[in-house]
Amino acid sequence: MTLVSSSLVCVLASTSVHAAPSNPSDEAIQDAISAVDSSSQSVAQLANTVADAAESIAAIENEMGALREAVNKALVDLQDARAVAELSRQQAQTAREELDASQADIAEAQELLNEIARSAYRRSVSPSSLNDLVGSSTSDDALDRLTYLRQRAEEQKDAIRDLDSLRTAKANAESLLRQARQQADEQLSAAEDAEQDARNQIDESSRQLEEAEARRSELVREQAEAQAQLDAARGHADELNSQRSEYEEYQRAEEERKRKAEEERKAAEERRAKQEREEQARKEAEAAAKAAEEAEKARAAEREQARKEAEAKRAEAEAAQREAEKAAEDEEKAQAAREEAQRASQEAAEAVVAANEPDHTALDNPYPTDEDAEATTVAAVSGENTTEATANTTTDEDVSEQATEVVSGTRQQKIETVIARAESQLGVPYAWGGGNAYGPTKGIRDGGVADSYGDYNKVGFDCSGLTLYAFAGVGISLPHYSGYQYQRGTKVSPSQMQRGDLIFYGTHAQHHVTIYLGNGMMIEAPQSGSYVKKSPVRWAGMSPYVVRLI
Repeated sequence: MTLVSSSLVCVLASTSVHAAPSNPSDEAIQDAISAVDSSSQSVAQLANTVADAAESIAAIENEMGALREAVNKALVDLQDARAVAELSRQQAQTAREELDASQADIAEAQELLNEIARSAYRRSVSPSSLNDLVGSSTSDDALDRLTYLRQRAEEQKDAIRDLDSLRTAKANAESLLRQARQQADEQLSAAEDAEQDARNQIDESSRQLEEAEARRSELVREQAEAQAQLDAARGHADELNSQRSEYEEYQRAEEERKRKAEEERKAAEERRAKQEREEQARKEAEAAAKAAEEAEKARAAEREQARKEAEAKRAEAEAAQREAEKAAEDEEKAQAAREEAQRASQEAAEAVVAANEPDHTALDNPYPTDEDAEATTVAAVSGENTTEATANTTTDEDVSEQATEVVSGTRQQKIETVIARAESQLGVPYAWGGGNAYGPTKGIRDGGVADSYGDYNKVGFDCSGLTLYAFAGVGISLPHYSGYQYQRGTKVSPSQMQRGDLIFYGTHAQHHVTIYLGNGMMIEAPQSGSYVKKSPVRWAGMSPYVVRLI
């Protein structure tokens, strides 16, 4: 078979026609397009419904966050009231001890005065004393007697003055004791009221959370239904477009098949011409090979010289690589030492903060109520109303001042420490009321929504517990309530927020708190049933300011 006839067979084989797909009529396609156009308005309405439902869900979740943080505020206020009441009780105990000591001093002074009086009386009624007073024959004896009587009189006056002074001190001590007892009673009453307020707040918030969760569930259901309808409408339109695309693809394939058949015919012609050109080229190549052989000898000498130069450069590169590896090894050791020092300072700061923290979720009073009980360590107060109750009260600011003294590093390094601590908890469950300076803790039992998610039996964080834990690593002690955290640090416009700033939600930051990561992202513990995660920054409902603690 000749080359031309072989090419002709290939062309004929390539022109075999595949069966055409089902092709809807133009009228059917136009009807389908019209149906899609006519449903566009209803599809847009469904899309708006989905968007509205999502907006309503976000508003309810903010409301739920406010209810949870309200309970956190009540718990912080409760622990503060208990701490101040315990300090007042200890001060009353000290005042009572001072009063007892004053009473003993009064009794001792009274006994001294009585002894002076008895001594003077015995001397005045003895016969020898009377003879001495009326029968002395010398002026010296008379002078001695007068001096003695004058000294006894002065001693008596001094004893009376001491007694009066001690009685005045006793009266002052009794007054201080009454004030201390009154203050202790008032603070204890305030602590009991705060405890009841916390329990009432938990009960009320649980009820409201159940109502909010029910509304949220209904909106989620409506959103799902609207989304399903929207997906169905779009699916129908996609199916019609797919049929049209398939038909158009078939038309393009037919045109391509015809084009390739023509190309095959032209290719056969080209192959024949190519063979003729190749034969001519072979002859020309033989002639050129001889010339190339001479040129190759010259190039071989050039390559040998290039090889030697490359070998020298390789040796230089290896030496430089060895020096670089040694420098890298030294830097790795230095970096490891710096990281170890940083870790140690974090743990030290964390320990200082944790040592002064109250048990946030404890509803039972941890302090003794017996007036004579021994003094115990009192937790730092975190709220805004009790820090002036006594000069001996330790506050979160005092704890932060102590803890930051053991933390090393630049401002940026501290910010990265905070972010790293928060990110180390990604995926940890949300637990309402959970989190302290050491990490996640069990949440609050509320008898309602949080219980339905098992918060009371989960080890995790809520929003303010996560920020509390993150900043404890750089020695900053925060209260377990977003509203009180908002009062710390420096307030900054949200438009100027930087990595590590706290972002708050609610008019008074009472809804939620997160940590800004940069690039429009934040890390948060959102709500019951969720977990610690990164989220895009939500601008809706944001508080007027962000807070910069570092």
